[in-house]
Amino acid sequence: MKRSILIGCCFLIILSCKDLGDSIQISEDFTIQTIIEIMKKPTTISKEKLAEIAEADEEKIKIYNENFSPDVSKRMVLYSWPNGQKESIKTRSGKELNIEKFNSLGMGLVKRISKKDFQNQFESKDFVQSEIDRITNDQSVDADIAISEAKYLAKNSKIQKFEKWENIGESAYWETPVNALHVFVDGISFTVTTNFPDEKLSRNKAIAFTKLIIENPLNN
Repeated sequence: MKRSILIGCCFLIILSCKDLGDSIQISEDFTIQTIIEIMKKPTTISKEKLAEIAEADEEKIKIYNENFSPDVSKRMVLYSWPNGQKESIKTRSGKELNIEKFNSLGMGLVKRISKKDFQNQFESKDFVQSEIDRITNDQSVDADIAISEAKYLAKNSKIQKFEKWENIGESAYWETPVNALHVFVDGISFTVTTNFPDEKLSRNKAIAFTKLIIENPLNN
């Protein structure tokens, strides 16, 4: 039985392109395998260079795999470190604890895709609805799960904003409010995630991290 669901959804596309000054071009040594290698083994990325971007002690940077799926496209890698600040939280029992706050950079959602389809994700008003249609019409997905995912996509689309950036790989888009950079290069796309106190800092760190990934990421 065919399932369908129509949910009102929209997202804001900032049509003006932003030239960031610094250009991140594809190096001659870059291959798709470079990205796959990082996702399979996050320690292959230069921790020394990462520490320079983080402005943190190399020894304090911790690496987390958020998904160990054999499918690389579903994996997320996170590099996290304490930022020197503390925050107070209360436990269920009412006890107050002071814990360290952390900054982080991450990458993932690596997949093969055409440049046209990549750009369509961020520039087409019909993309979210087409994804909802795809999920709800997929008979291999449980009906309740499909509807739940469709509602999430629709809700999220109402607050998403995308800004096209120039000179980052072959194509790139900055997404708020999550402060993530979506990049297309050499037939694949990947996403850089950030966690910093403000958007300006997140943007700068995302650019520096993407530059490292594309131009010279591995330990040599």
